[in-house]
Amino acid sequence: MMDHHGIIYRGVKQKKDADYQGRITDINPLILQKGRLAGSWRFINFERGGDARKQYRELAKVAGSSGQVLMSFFPDSTFTRVHNSGAYEFGRYSYDEQEQSLLLTANRKTEELKVVTQTLPSGKQQLMVEFLPGVTLSLAQYGEPLDKFMEDPFSVQNNAWRVRPSAPETKDQIFDRLINYIGHNASILRAAYTREQDFISWEFSKGIIRVYNVGIGIVPKNEVPQVWIDSFHSREDAMECYALFENYLRKGKHVKHNSGNWVKDDYQILADIREGLLRWQKTGVRE
Repeated sequence: MMDHHGIIYRGVKQKKDADYQGRITDINPLILQKGRLAGSWRFINFERGGDARKQYRELAKVAGSSGQVLMSFFPDSTFTRVHNSGAYEFGRYSYDEQEQSLLLTANRKTEELKVVTQTLPSGKQQLMVEFLPGVTLSLAQYGEPLDKFMEDPFSVQNNAWRVRPSAPETKDQIFDRLINYIGHNASILRAAYTREQDFISWEFSKGIIRVYNVGIGIVPKNEVPQVWIDSFHSREDAMECYALFENYLRKGKHVKHNSGNWVKDDYQILADIREGLLRWQKTGVRE
């Protein structure tokens, strides 16, 4: 039914990757308003001096390939940047209207990106972002902004689990990381339901949750993605987190959901799991 590293299609008949790519490459040239970007955007490398027409055609073939980056911008001037390699950054952004540049500040460093409007061979406008001095990337919409931006799957609040600690964590800290990770996955489904998406992607959120129609499970230990393990201080901490989740799936109380919409039902299941884990953490009781 699905590839937990890739895309889940909501309909009975699956769409081809080219159809999916067609959705994200139709770009609104007015996304930058009053110095604010909104929503999530996929950055794709383009070779300098190459055949532009050929490279745009290749855009339809790059889903899931290496070197992909997802950036999300929010109205409180925060942004997050997730690489499909697992690397993660967050910080604040501003827009210099005079210079037409985005200024991204993360880890006490500021990065300047030149924003360029280009005309495609089809005549459509597309925004390009030039990483100074001169590395150009395309900007393709990945997710529309939500009314409550803190509920976005890629908001800073929903991605604390990605920040690798500098020291081993306590059980409570690992609990917190698991709860945040589950909340992130729940928000992916909630956002898909809100946006009425016909696809759901875990390309930038590889981990241990396995999603079914309808149901939530855990990937086998020998299939745990390395990028998820790398978000912990050590493999031992990651496996302790895995064991906590596995234990809850086996022993926790689970309410059935059968609304007829598997996306909505799986979101509710994950929300229930998150609440159950919070109770476990608070009381120390294994239900």
